[in-house]
Amino acid sequence: MVKFLLLLLLSVNLVFADAIDKKVKNILGKGNYSSKKGLINVLFKNRADFLTGSRVNMLKVLATLKENNLLDLSLPGTKTIELSFATTLKKPLFFIKTVKDTLNAMGYNHTLTTKAVRDESGFLWKVSIQSAAVIDPLLLAGQLQKRGAYITDIKRYNKENWRYNIDIRRAYIEAKKLPANQKTTLKKPLQPYWIDVYGARSVVISSSRRNLWRPYIVFYDSDLRILDNYTKERTSYNVSLKIPRDAKYMKISDFYTLENVKKGLKIYISQKK
Repeated sequence: MVKFLLLLLLSVNLVFADAIDKKVKNILGKGNYSSKKGLINVLFKNRADFLTGSRVNMLKVLATLKENNLLDLSLPGTKTIELSFATTLKKPLFFIKTVKDTLNAMGYNHTLTTKAVRDESGFLWKVSIQSAAVIDPLLLAGQLQKRGAYITDIKRYNKENWRYNIDIRRAYIEAKKLPANQKTTLKKPLQPYWIDVYGARSVVISSSRRNLWRPYIVFYDSDLRILDNYTKERTSYNVSLKIPRDAKYMKISDFYTLENVKKGLKIYISQKK
């Protein structure tokens, strides 16, 4: 019986060791993996340190590779980088905004959607960007974590094509929570205003006479499904709206350009009684 348990334990350790080796080889590429095999064996000697339960902790693997100058993210020039982001939850709009906000925060403001698929496995969003270096997966993970999202797996198809599996069960949209029943001044926006309106009844938005604001306002539920919207192509200075019952977020923008709101806005949110 003891012999059987020892054999079982050995086989489990070999399976985990093989899984870690496959991940490292995938990230480095076959050639780099083979040439650095001795160092890799030393770095990943304690296999249990790179496991979370029965899953390989990819971020710890990547951090170890980066710390030891094995993670080469450079490119010979500006290239088209293909990035696939996948989640098991079927919340495409929420997922896209979470990832897009993350990329924007890292300075990648121009992404081209090349594929978007929702099926029984969840949702996949594929984009391409122009860059002279591969996105640092550790920096990406850090920005995602600021939004409550976590990378669960990473796959490198080649140096310019990566896939990230992301857990968004605890993710949230970065939206301002404003005090109820008092006027708040919003400064000149660089991006549309996102306001948390959960539990609110109505909103009054005022614009300076020095603005040329053409309102473009959208209300969303917690999954970013559109509940209602208000648009006006003429300059407006005061807008009063009822907030839909299930609304979680309100996005305030301009029909044409945010330059029309360069003096900011004032907003008054009435809370439900």
